[in-house]
This record gives sequence, structure tokens and C-alpha cells, in this order.
Amino acid sequence: MTVELLSIGSELLLGATIDTNAAWIARRLADEGIQVSRKTTVGDDVADIRAALEEGLRRSRTVICTGGLGPTRDDLTRDAVATLYGRPLRIDEGWLGVLHERFAARGIEMPAANRVQAELPGGALLLPNEHGTAPGVVIDDDDLGLTVLLPGVPTEMRGLMGSHVVPLLRERLGPLHAVQLRVIRTTGIAESIIAGLIDDIAADVAPLTLAFLPHLAGVDLRLAAWTDESAAALDRVHQRLAERLGPYVYARDETDLAVVVGHELRSRRLTLALAESCTGGLLSKRLSDEPGASAFLRAAFVTYANAAKRDLIAVTVQTLAMHGAVSERCAREMADGARRMADADVGVSITGVAGPGGGSEAKPVGTVWVAVSHRAATRAKLLRLAGNRMEIRERAAQAALDMLRRTLTGLSDGP
Repeated sequence: MTVELLSIGSELLLGATIDTNAAWIARRLADEGIQVSRKTTVGDDVADIRAALEEGLRRSRTVICTGGLGPTRDDLTRDAVATLYGRPLRIDEGWLGVLHERFAARGIEMPAANRVQAELPGGALLLPNEHGTAPGVVIDDDDLGLTVLLPGVPTEMRGLMGSHVVPLLRERLGPLHAVQLRVIRTTGIAESIIAGLIDDIAADVAPLTLAFLPHLAGVDLRLAAWTDESAAALDRVHQRLAERLGPYVYARDETDLAVVVGHELRSRRLTLALAESCTGGLLSKRLSDEPGASAFLRAAFVTYANAAKRDLIAVTVQTLAMHGAVSERCAREMADGARRMADADVGVSITGVAGPGGGSEAKPVGTVWVAVSHRAATRAKLLRLAGNRMEIRERAAQAALDMLRRTLTGLSDGP
């Protein structure tokens, strides 16, 4: 079973509001075995709403719409749907009474503008909204198909989905198979290289579906099984992919790399100290976001200035003068110094040029050194990172975490 989603609101097209509703609805429907085949966004225009809805119904016969059910002039979803279905809007006296009661309970008279929120296309089913004034609406037609209208306010939409829409779809569609997912999280390897490494597996993955999900921290692979028959192959294919990608895999579920590293440190009873320059504490934040980080995180030094590197973690004046703050020598001394100053088992450092300025021909923006000091050995690695300032910092923190993971688990540093 597939449905389409229609998000309505000019603010979504302007980028002023991020459409989180569609993603939430898609995940909720997947739990029921219902796949979203397409998502469309239109502005507050009756003709555009009607055209998008008509096209969606023609393809999928079922469309869930969010937005445009408020009391103002730009809330036009009701009008567009009534016109498409050929059913004039009528006042639902029961819901109008509810609105009057709710405003009275707050000690105010209901504004005249809210009256439109009691208007429904003829023959439509009203879904009571416990969290707001805009009810959900369900309208069905043998020729056009089923349309569900939901308010755009996330809490209101979610309440109606759970209490009314999902039960309605279950009743309409009968028992369905909930989608089953498996995730493999990788870092330090490009999406195109992954595609080449697993091409033979990906070519034979049907009836499963395989999605590549690149993001700043790496690339996730997501396997999905939509039927009982395909679910039988899920674990087998998941295992093959993980084995093929080997050391680039840091988790076989949704776990963040910082959580993986924290677990490795706790299980080995090791303590950690950090020294950060260009990331400005981002690495320590990621590690300390997980409850229980105090079991391994001993101290974190944010040493932006050269004087701080010298005074707080004992980077030598000679190193800073001869090699500079963005250098292998400095990264090594930062990791060693943080470990010694905090009396920790392991030290990790990051120093680099995050931009947008500060780069040079020898050390352009994106030049970053990371180092790990562990027992008798200290290792350093040069990174050439792309992106803006925020992206370089995020990628540098992820690379340092991955280097630490590889050190703790006995893997090589990778390319």
C-alpha cells in the first residue's frame, strides 16, 4: 500500500519553516507497512493545492495533506478540497459549539475568523482535534479516492494521526506488514567508493530496498523489507554488507560514533583527555552528550590561542614557532600534553584551519591534523576537508572520533 503526502504552506517553500511533518508521517506509516511513494509541497494557492491533490489521487488514490486549516485568509486547503470533490463547504454545528466552549473556558469570546474552522466539505468526516482548533477532515469518493486533511502544527498533527488516521487506515486496508529496517553506519569513506565496493550485493538486493544516506559524519546504508518474504533475507544481506565494508563500519544500527567510542573506553576502563583548537569543544560536547561520560572523560581543553596551547597543555614554543599551530608536531604535542595534564590514559587532539579565512597556499582552509596519544605511542593524521566552517568542524570531530575508535580496537587509521 502506498500513499502520497501533500505539505501546504508558502512558508515551507520560502524555507522559513522546515517540513518535519512529512518525515514524521512517513516513519509512522512505515510502522504500519504503508509506504510513502511521493511527497509534494505547494504554497497557499487554491489552484496549486487542487492541482497537486488531484495528481496525487490519480497516482495513489490516497493523499494525506498537512497545513492550510487555520482561521486566516491564507488557509485555503478546505476551499481547494471542496472544489475538487465538488462538495460545498458546510458548517459542522457540533464542532462550532466545541470552539465556542473552548474560547469561553479561557474567558474570551470566539473570534469570528475561527468560524471557518468548523467548515467541512459535504459528507466529510470530522476528526476532533484535542490540541487545537482545526479539526482533521477525511473525505472519500469512489472516483477520486481518499483525502485526509491534518493541521500543520506538529503536536496537533501527531495527535490526530495516532488517535484517528492510523486506525482508519488499518480498518480500510486490513492487516499490513510493518516495514523492517537495518542500518549500517560508515565513516571515512565516500559514497561513490562504497557503491563500487558493494555493487554486486546491491544489484542482487531485491526484493529488499537499499538506500544510501550521506551526511556530514559519513554514509549510512539502510535496508528495508516491506513483506514477510523479503524480511527473511534482511539479516543475511545486512551481514554481507557489513563484512564487505569492514573497518569503515562503526555501527550496525542508529548508534552515534561518539556513543560507540564511549562504550569502548568504558569497557576497557580507560580515561580520556581532549585538546581542541579549530573545533572549539565540539568533540567534547559530542562525547559528553551521552549520559555516563564522566566514567571516561577526564578533561577537555579548548586551546584556540597559541598561548593557551603553550600554557595549558605544554605545547613547546619551538614547535609553534617552527611548525605552527596547524602541524603534525603541534597535534602530537597537544594530544600528549592533554593526556599528561589530565592524568588520562588516552589523549586526542584536533588543530586546523576551519575558515573561511586563515588559510594559506601551504595550509589551505580545510587542513586539519588530528592525533591520538595512547600508552607509549602517539599517532597523527592529516585531513583535507571540504565544506564551510561548520562542515569542516563537524567532519574534523568525526574523523578524530574514528581515529580514536580505530586505535582502541586495533584497526589501522585508514586512508
